[in-house]
Amino acid sequence: MNKPKIAFVIPTLGSGGAERVVSTLCNTLVEFYSVHIICLIKTTPFYKIHSDVKICYCIDKKNSSVSTINAIKNNYKLIKKIKKIAALNEIDLLISFITSANVLTIIAGKLLNIPVIVSERNNPEKDYLPKMWRTLRNLLFPLAKLIVVQTEDIKNFYEKKVDKNKVAIIPNPISSDFIISPSYEECSVSKENIILNVGRLNPQKAQHILIKAFANSENLNWKLYIVGAGVEQKKLEVLIENLKLKKKVFLLGKVKDIQKVYQKSKIFAFSSLFEGSPNALIEAMHFGLACVSTDCPTGPSDLINNGKNGFLINVNDTNALTEKLNILMSDKDLRISFGKNAQSTVSEFDASNISNKWSFHIDQCLNNT
Repeated sequence: MNKPKIAFVIPTLGSGGAERVVSTLCNTLVEFYSVHIICLIKTTPFYKIHSDVKICYCIDKKNSSVSTINAIKNNYKLIKKIKKIAALNEIDLLISFITSANVLTIIAGKLLNIPVIVSERNNPEKDYLPKMWRTLRNLLFPLAKLIVVQTEDIKNFYEKKVDKNKVAIIPNPISSDFIISPSYEECSVSKENIILNVGRLNPQKAQHILIKAFANSENLNWKLYIVGAGVEQKKLEVLIENLKLKKKVFLLGKVKDIQKVYQKSKIFAFSSLFEGSPNALIEAMHFGLACVSTDCPTGPSDLINNGKNGFLINVNDTNALTEKLNILMSDKDLRISFGKNAQSTVSEFDASNISNKWSFHIDQCLNNT
């Protein structure tokens, strides 16, 4: 029996959270479906992709849109390319990630008369989105077969715009590449006094708050590692220089084998202003790190029970972050307790479990076209 053919559509296959989720899902769903990835812009995959997954590219590099007319032309070309690739590969269902790709994919799917699942990856009430894409999202998302989100709050947002039966919550999976070795401090000799943050260097992630909090903390024998790249890099470098922290705070850029960094760190600090679903926080909890996170919309409060498996603090509260870092740096037993409880909390995000949730909805969409 031939497997149903599904294709994920995503802008790039770079190092972001959505890209990791797509890679993880493809690697697990390939057992049950013929899986393709339609990448809008040609990129070398940052994460491992199963050899049976076929990757197709729409264009070699991003075309700059200097005017509205130019933007319309560029997006029209992408729609045609998505449609062509899907038709050539006889795709039965398209699954798109990130708003711009979602809009283009819905149009291509309608032209092909095949169902489309769209997956939103950020908080739609907080995320900056140009007016054109907001308008297109509101017009076209009701035409999708299903909208996949990660939290109840985001589900509530879309239920005001589409039939509530068209919105489903599926959490992000933990990468199947992340193999847990003994990670608690009492059974690991490889851990160091490292506070870790993982995320794009952009205003949403607010790493400047974390750096200031660390500067004010009792950090004598501790270092702060920040993994990620982005537009805030220069500003953060200047801040580190001004606070005389060049020997204690390190911007590591993109890291291919992030598992090693998680495994040698003791504390995870998350300073975001808002999220969709915080992949990095889930991953840190998976590796048993003691976590402190802002109680930002949306996601952290779904994961952290304050004082039980981590700390929650108010957004932009530098003093509270300093206080919690001091507690965690000085209390080994609390770090261990938080880490164990955190691992138990996120066990449900196992890749195979989340893939089963996706399979259920994929099959429903395929069988109800």
